Amino acid sequence: MKVLFTKYSLYPKLMRIHFFVAIFLFLASSIYAQDSTFQYSASVSLAGSTGQSPFWLYSNQNGIVPVSGSFILGDFAAYKVYNPNNPRIFQWSAGAELIASYGKERNDKAGDYFLNDLYVAGRIGPVEFLAGQKKSIMGLVDTLLSSGSLAMSGNARPVPGFKISIPEFLPLHFTNDLVALKASYFDGRLGQGDVAYGSARSVPNIYLHQKSLYLRFGKNSHRLKVYAGINHQAIWGGEDKISPIQNLNRIDAYGYVILGRNLDARKVGSHFGTTDLGIEWRENDWTYFLYRQNIYDTGSLFKVINLTDGLNGFSIKRNKRQKKTESFLINSFLFEVAGTQKQTNNSPLSDLTIFRTGDYYNSYIYKQGYSYKGSSIGTPLIPGQNTTDQELPRNKTGFTNSNRSWVFHSGLTASWLNTYFLFRGTYSRNFGTFVQPFETVKQQISLQVSAEKKVKFLKNGSFFASFYSDIGSLYPVSTSLLIGYRRSGLIW
Repeated sequence: MKVLFTKYSLYPKLMRIHFFVAIFLFLASSIYAQDSTFQYSASVSLAGSTGQSPFWLYSNQNGIVPVSGSFILGDFAAYKVYNPNNPRIFQWSAGAELIASYGKERNDKAGDYFLNDLYVAGRIGPVEFLAGQKKSIMGLVDTLLSSGSLAMSGNARPVPGFKISIPEFLPLHFTNDLVALKASYFDGRLGQGDVAYGSARSVPNIYLHQKSLYLRFGKNSHRLKVYAGINHQAIWGGEDKISPIQNLNRIDAYGYVILGRNLDARKVGSHFGTTDLGIEWRENDWTYFLYRQNIYDTGSLFKVINLTDGLNGFSIKRNKRQKKTESFLINSFLFEVAGTQKQTNNSPLSDLTIFRTGDYYNSYIYKQGYSYKGSSIGTPLIPGQNTTDQELPRNKTGFTNSNRSWVFHSGLTASWLNTYFLFRGTYSRNFGTFVQPFETVKQQISLQVSAEKKVKFLKNGSFFASFYSDIGSLYPVSTSLLIGYRRSGLIW
């Protein structure tokens, strides 16, 4: 009976997936004649590992890569994108991405399938309205080679919800276009959540609230541009069950969350974010980008005086891809240093601790912390304890058992003989958490070397191969080889 129930309980999920894909393809086919902005992408890959999937195999992959080690993975997507040459004030876009995988059994689940991207969006002038779930990254960072933005890195699966945003920098004409801004406001549902501290053991729904504001100083044509911004994320929900004595309904709780107000000397929900600063210099051939992300945690938005914790990065990118690729060319390079060891606000004069220590990516309210579907919403450098070595201490009420670290990360892309290469190398020193520190410092090296080559007789198709390895004491020692084929182009 249990087997039959499990089997037939899959049908509602499968029917929902088929329904949404059918609706999307119907819209695409019915309006394609008006526009040529319908695209597709598909890939199939096969991975073999000596143990658990190495860090860079599954990190910053939007939660699609199994951690089980050896697997086969299919990724099939169709998108309608905005037409940059279309003068209409209103445009629409949509996307659907189906992920299917099968591998070694892990957590009693050998195979899985789900929709990762599934959204419909409309743009009126510079303002976009989006419903559904779409991959996104938040923060000033090099999105290709970075270890991951601290706030939202593209490490976890996209959260379903509603979003209004100005996704591209909008010049402000009253500043003679010297200042431009972009902003976002999002509310999404994370699903059922287990409670670590409160009157209830679990609540049926918890939510993610996110907003951001970023400014650019300098016109798009200027060589020098300066960026500054702030983002705010909060996980909340179930306050009426967690703290019934406060008699806080959902609408009132939401007001406390978006304004960051205190209730009985505590924040409603768990809050996290960064304040960012970046400087960009563009030459004819290369663009240089220097950036800094500074962390603030629950209750410390206007009290942050800890300048130690955060992400520092420097990247160099070639502005134009070279047509002649017979010679070896470096196309981009990145170096980052990330620190989360201190987690304390200190007086700048006496260096005395004046506020409590933090616990980044963990929550004293919700056991899942700052994560979704088991993966960190923020940087993957703060791992879920389900991926760390089994010999390390575990926290039954937290998401991560390793949120205090110093990390040195580098990346590089290059091309040679019509083949494109990518390298990532990460070295970290990990100290555990303040609640459960490691007995000794756990050192870790994680590597990735990838190559992709387009094949002439396969139009719009390419083969790729990657080597990954984890060496150290934070993750299980493991090596993996992944091979695959991908293809993309216009629909019809």
